[in-house]
This record gives sequence, structure tokens and C-alpha cells, in this order.
Amino acid sequence: MEERLLKKIELDWNKSIEANDVVSMAKYMSDEWVIFSGNGNVTTKQMFLQLVKSGDLIHTQMDFEVLNVKVYGDTGIVMQKGTSSGNWKGQTFSNYEIASTVFIRQNDQWLAVQTMIAPATK
Repeated sequence: MEERLLKKIELDWNKSIEANDVVSMAKYMSDEWVIFSGNGNVTTKQMFLQLVKSGDLIHTQMDFEVLNVKVYGDTGIVMQKGTSSGNWKGQTFSNYEIASTVFIRQNDQWLAVQTMIAPATK
């Protein structure tokens, strides 16, 4: 039951990112959320939303398949693989990647607290 809910939350969050809807995106993220990749860059929720709001980061595609969802009490982990495409400060990008997001349940709401992304092969 909770696994299906977390899968839906992840896919709905992807849709809000693809739509560049910062208000909707923020609803899925805890204030402490961070995203990081293998190159060591860490981006906070506030930084990420500001990049989208300013137009420096524009997503045109968030096409991911959820591979696995695990729930451990009030903690959930979602692993997905797919394509993130868009524009970064005027440069087009398209990345095939694997991502793992940790969610916590607070006040009966699942919120993302940490996302890790890495390049993937098809």
C-alpha cells in the first residue's frame, strides 16, 4: 500500500519538475532536501527552486521508470531510471540517469529529504 503511494508521489513530483512548477515541486520536498551527484555538487531545495524560478534551469522531460520502492516504518526509498532533459543556462542537456530518493513521513505526508543521481546506461 505505502509502496504504491510513494511510487505515485515520485512520478507526480517528476511531472511537476517537467512542468517547471516551483509551487508544486516544493510540496514534495522537505525544507532540508538536497540533491547530489557523483561529481560532489550538492544543491539545496532553496537553490534548486530558485534556479527553476529564474529560468536558469528548465526541464522539458522527466521520463522515469520506478524500479524499486521500499518502506521502512516512516522512511521510504524510491529508485528510478530514465531521462532528464532541458536547458541549463542556455545549454541543452539530456541525461539518462539512475536516481534514489529518500522520503520521510511527517504528519501523514511523505516528503523527499535527499536525492542522489548518477549517470546510467540503457
